[in-house]
Parts: sequence; C-alpha cells; structure tokens
Amino acid sequence: MKSDVNFQKLIFRKLKLSDYQKFEKLFKKTFKKKISYEFFKWRYFNDRYSFCYGVFRSSNLIANVGMKSMNLNNNKKQRIYSRHTSMVLK
Repeated sequence: MKSDVNFQKLIFRKLKLSDYQKFEKLFKKTFKKKISYEFFKWRYFNDRYSFCYGVFRSSNLIANVGMKSMNLNNNKKQRIYSRHTSMVLK
C-alpha cells in the first residue's frame, strides 16, 4: 500500500501559547465550535504536567492531541492523564 503522506515534511512538536490561533482554527474545522484563548491556556498550560502536541505541515497545524494531567485522590500522589482533545484534518 502506497501512502500519499510525505512524513519528511511534517513537524511534530509541543504547542506553545503562541500557537493558539492555529489551534483555534483546527478546533473550529474539526468540531464546528469555538474555543477561547482563556480555556486553551487553562486546559493545557495551567500546570507543568498538561500539554498539547501538534503536527504541522509547513506552518499549518493539521493534527493535535491534548493531555490534561490530574492527581488521583489517594495518598501516593499518583498522576493520570486524560486525553482531552484529539483532532486531525481530512
């Protein structure tokens, strides 16, 4: 099976606050909803454990996965991750 995707032209990296507009554009195309900068900042940058990773073609964000860190309610201070946002352009 031959793939049309050229992985050499894709950039995989952790998103920054400055990527908000690209994130918002992909979110709206994917879910047909708006997401505020305040929510984006709170969800993925409010603590040092939560994060988003994106896939860029050129400077366009074409895929994203966001993980939200949460502490378990126990004495061992264990942490779990909830996949909050996953999106990929067609």
